[in-house]
Amino acid sequence: MAWLWDLSHMRADDFQKQPLELEGWAVTVTSYRIGGQYVVEVETISSGVTVARANHESRAIAKEQAIETALRRLARTRRIDLDLMVGG
Repeated sequence: MAWLWDLSHMRADDFQKQPLELEGWAVTVTSYRIGGQYVVEVETISSGVTVARANHESRAIAKEQAIETALRRLARTRRIDLDLMVGG
């Protein structure tokens, strides 16, 4: 059976992972290239939640955009001290 779509151009290449701290949060910045676009995702390490995502022809620009968005979002995020909630 012939494939309906040619997905050969959809393979992720040039994969990189970088741990960072943004606004007091430990995050992982993941970047990879699909076709002619770089995709950059910023995720919290503690929960694995994707905080920001950007894509661009340039890895540097996509990374800058994703980190700017992540900084803005993480700065607005409240933290709850679990020690105070558990019998403290």
